[in-house]
Amino acid sequence: MIAEYAFGSVYVAAVPVTATLALALAVIVHRGLMALRFYRWVWHPVLFDTALFVCIWALMTAYPLPVPSSLPAGLLP
Repeated sequence: MIAEYAFGSVYVAAVPVTATLALALAVIVHRGLMALRFYRWVWHPVLFDTALFVCIWALMTAYPLPVPSSLPAGLLP
């Protein structure tokens, strides 16, 4: 069965939700690496950013964060 999230009365598959969260986290990590001037050592920054996003997304799906019990029942996957 495909996991879903309910936002109000709208059901959304877990893939776009986790991808959006992974993208937001990847942007935060990217900004941190830019501040540390890490990208001067990277040969292809766009390829590195893509791989960073894929790794973060894979970790988010392999090890999901626990859902707090205080959320309404409609928000649980």
